Amino acid sequence: MASTTSPRWAPLPVGFGVMLRNARVDAGLSREALGAALLASAGTVQALEEEHRPPSVTIADRLARVLRLDPWRAAVLCAAAVDDAALRTRRGILHTRSRSPRHGAETRAITPVTQQVKARTPHT
Repeated sequence: MASTTSPRWAPLPVGFGVMLRNARVDAGLSREALGAALLASAGTVQALEEEHRPPSVTIADRLARVLRLDPWRAAVLCAAAVDDAALRTRRGILHTRSRSPRHGAETRAITPVTQQVKARTPHT
């Protein structure tokens, strides 16, 4: 059964995790070794194999090369891949500014919205 833990991406194809695990075992790699080859962690490999998250486009490309997947499996892997930014950000939204000011950064006073609207309204 395909499953994911987030509504940000489509469900993974049925048997996706089993396909990855079989390809890894056929290549003679442990999760740690595959993670190192992917420049990722063993936890990332585990999450992919257990279908808790889809691969990013970058990881999918690396997986296809490292595991030497046949064209059909590589196509399934690439079809399940999600944009890298969607996996790195909270709720799939790219944050354009940090939550707290950086040390030494100049802070800006926040003006309430009502004052901003009054400033823009032409006087009659």
